[in-house]
Amino acid sequence: MSGLSFPNGRTLVFTLFFTLFFFGICSPIPAGCQTIKMGGTGSALGTMRLLAEAFQKFHPEIGVIVLPSLGSGGGIKAVLHGAIEIGLSTRELTAKEQEQGGKAVVYSKTPFFFATSLTTDCPIDLSIQQVVNIYAGFTETWPCGQPIRLILRSEKEKDTVLMKAISPKMKWAVEIALSRKGMIYTVTDQETLDRIERIPGALGTTTLGQYLSEQRPIKTLSLDGVEPTVENLAAGSYHLFVTHRLVVGPSLSPAALQFIDFLFSSEGRILLAKLGHLMVEETPNFEENCR
Repeated sequence: MSGLSFPNGRTLVFTLFFTLFFFGICSPIPAGCQTIKMGGTGSALGTMRLLAEAFQKFHPEIGVIVLPSLGSGGGIKAVLHGAIEIGLSTRELTAKEQEQGGKAVVYSKTPFFFATSLTTDCPIDLSIQQVVNIYAGFTETWPCGQPIRLILRSEKEKDTVLMKAISPKMKWAVEIALSRKGMIYTVTDQETLDRIERIPGALGTTTLGQYLSEQRPIKTLSLDGVEPTVENLAAGSYHLFVTHRLVVGPSLSPAALQFIDFLFSSEGRILLAKLGHLMVEETPNFEENCR
């Protein structure tokens, strides 16, 4: 990973709590307001910010702070340490996290897809075999002659895990890409889209929820002729998706419960659908178990 360093555990914890402290003190929330803090996976942040804006039209007395990307693990840790009330995760809780009082509930699925900065003079459809050839290094240019620049995440990140799960061939190709020298790596979901936007010929992955909520000027790519839409995901014709979860601790404030109720309300569901999310049907009952 040329030019990229990852923080060690102590630095990561310091960064996490500095972020929480700074945004908790300095965010423009009116004095006397109840405040909800939430954070976690970058793929959910844009959607949650728009949900927070809609929620505050009904509840102007409640402030909502959506922190910059902490990652799923960071959001879960922040909830378990009491630094935030609602975590946003794309993974299930571990047994240890559940033993510490963490609870998670799925609220939506959103299509996961390949994206590029290419202009429309190149084909916008890919087949699985073409993707395999690109990640394995057999195909290095787009049909229009533009060099392909892969944007990668580290091996344990959700994007990489999801790509490997597509097929044994795709797993093999992604592992080859991770071993190649001079590749471009990103740390957060937002950085991934920044690189896809700015690097000519870039190819990377994202979710429909993040793409729509952040209004990014990138090109969505269909896969084997199927577009990554909520309708196709619901119909079962598009198979790649990210599962989003709300994570809470043993207790929740009335304000946090009101936000969760809003997320699963008809208004929240309509907004989530517009932002590329396929909602779960049932509303979770946190109120009895999270007092």
